[in-house]
Amino acid sequence: MERVFEALTRLLFILLAVCLFGLAIAMVVAGCWQLVSGGLGGEVGIYGLMNGVGLLIVSLAIIDVAKFVVEENVLTHRELRSQGEARRSLTKFMSIIIIALSLEAVVGIFEAGREKNYGEQVYPVAVMSVAVFALIGLGVFQFLSRRSQAEPTQGDDEV
Repeated sequence: MERVFEALTRLLFILLAVCLFGLAIAMVVAGCWQLVSGGLGGEVGIYGLMNGVGLLIVSLAIIDVAKFVVEENVLTHRELRSQGEARRSLTKFMSIIIIALSLEAVVGIFEAGREKNYGEQVYPVAVMSVAVFALIGLGVFQFLSRRSQAEPTQGDDEV
């Protein structure tokens, strides 16, 4: 029964990753189409370019998440994980999120600054602040988990 459940779970993760990948491809096509149609129509402005770039950035993050889901839940055996593997896995996932947040914030800040609409920079600056705090939190997590992994447990001294 456990093997059947594990196979169904892996199949579900594969299906989820394929759906995410399809969504990312649709966003890439939409972003490129927006850029091309605006260029052919003579309507390429900074807003259209930044919107296309924003779609491409989000699609990149979605592709990374889909890849992460497959690597972590389909290709590896969860029972065989060490503390170091778990730390690397979480670091990889958080790095994807931090990069996506940072890129989205940069696009938003650039867009609002380009249009000289400084009142709309509050949201992108808040997103960048969240990305910075997530990066700091990831650093603290790595520091503490490496430190705890390096400390000998009580049972180690008796050998």
